[in-house]
Amino acid sequence: MSVWSGEYVSAVPAFSLRLKRLTERGIPVVHERLKIGKKGPNEEDLAIDVAWIGPSDASRVLLSSSGVHGVEGFAGSAIQLSILDSLESLPEDTALAVIHIANPYGMAWLRRVNESNIDLNRNFLLPGEEYEGEPTGYAQLSPLINQPSIPKRNDRFFLRALWYVFRNGFSATKQAFAEGQYSRPECLQYGGSALEKGPELIIEWLKRNLTSVERCLWIDLHTGLGKAGEDTLLVEFTEEDPKLQQLRTNFGPRITSLDPKAGVAYAIRGGMQAGIEARFPKVEWTSITQEFGTVSPFKVIKALRAENRWNQWGGSEGRETLHHWSKTDLLNTFNLRDIAWRNRLLERGNALFNDAMTHLQR
Repeated sequence: MSVWSGEYVSAVPAFSLRLKRLTERGIPVVHERLKIGKKGPNEEDLAIDVAWIGPSDASRVLLSSSGVHGVEGFAGSAIQLSILDSLESLPEDTALAVIHIANPYGMAWLRRVNESNIDLNRNFLLPGEEYEGEPTGYAQLSPLINQPSIPKRNDRFFLRALWYVFRNGFSATKQAFAEGQYSRPECLQYGGSALEKGPELIIEWLKRNLTSVERCLWIDLHTGLGKAGEDTLLVEFTEEDPKLQQLRTNFGPRITSLDPKAGVAYAIRGGMQAGIEARFPKVEWTSITQEFGTVSPFKVIKALRAENRWNQWGGSEGRETLHHWSKTDLLNTFNLRDIAWRNRLLERGNALFNDAMTHLQR
């Protein structure tokens, strides 16, 4: 059975089927559907599927999450289903927790953001942090990436973007775009004005399940950053932190600091991993973002820009909105159809899972 789903509505039963098979193998499973109160294009209820696999009182847990960026969930779901297909048992005192499609609206409606145009990976601000402000340079960048009009296929974006980067520098442009902004609700990279319902549901689920957990290794699955066919393992630790060197010893040179001066990475506000870690300070966290490269940064931004312009100013509603070329472009930007890329993604996703499970036992 294929692990690749063509729609959100087919990914959900595929996940449920894997959990049923685990139960039949004698592995304890508690499956919940955290409904967000929205409908998909097939009038299906949209929900975040979560599962606690293994002992409820485990002191160690490997947490796998996918789809916080909606349309990226097709690839993340495939990795999770593949892992569940091959799972035969768990080490002693260890559980596997799975967040399957953290942004179901985005996956169902082919968006990277949620129903409120919010990037949920910019919505988990630290307790006490205000939802306000924008990065240095965003106001200058905004006319290029947030034009208030219906998108056109050929609008010389690449030439304009190259000229902008030439004048302002790649690192500064990357940081201005990616960090997250809290002042322009209709624009790209909007982090919201308060914690969204989906993030609230995830935090409440974790509160119910992390009571006995002392150590958690978390892998959050993403696509769209880096070279096609390669995965980068992003972590919060700085280059000077000895924990970064230890992770490189255990997981190899793909471990990369989120320091914006380090390779493809950039600093962000409101990241899901940092926000949840801060809310559970008694847990010893090791959080890794596994990013699979697809296309160039310019093509990624062009696809995000076109889809957001269509969503904001296209005028279509319901299933009709999915028929626009910008939706297809966005889907294909974050989920390559190339068989070799898909096989590599599953291979690397399973390899990191196995390495993480070994690391968790040390």
